[in-house]
Amino acid sequence: MFKASKKKALGQSIQDFESILGKSIRIDGNLIIKQSVRIDGSLNGNVLQEDGDEATVAVASGAKIMGDIRAKHIIIAGMVKGNIFSSGKIELISGAQVEGDITYREIGIDIGAKVTGKLLEIASSESSSEAELVLAQMKQKIIG
Repeated sequence: MFKASKKKALGQSIQDFESILGKSIRIDGNLIIKQSVRIDGSLNGNVLQEDGDEATVAVASGAKIMGDIRAKHIIIAGMVKGNIFSSGKIELISGAQVEGDITYREIGIDIGAKVTGKLLEIASSESSSEAELVLAQMKQKIIG
């Protein structure tokens, strides 16, 4: 009845990511991205997709982000203390820890992922620009 699907390991292929921040790297400040980034280290700041682009952000197991993430596709296996905004899909891998609200269009959560905050779905009629995504989250906080 149900078929087990093979999951692609987070960051399995280096070609999938334009940039990789290694385990030994710590950044204090915001990352502005156009395509894709995999974070294995620590970031004290926000990860922001440039408006009009469709970026992917992957937070590897053991990685820590203290700030918000805004991108089309977001994969979390590490820890994020901040709000997450996705105009596309969010994947929370087993072991992921998120302390903050998650605004999404589509979400997948593995058993073992932990979220402390609200899950806020974007209505399909709402636009997906970064500014409108933030407004959608604020509306949902006020209403809900």
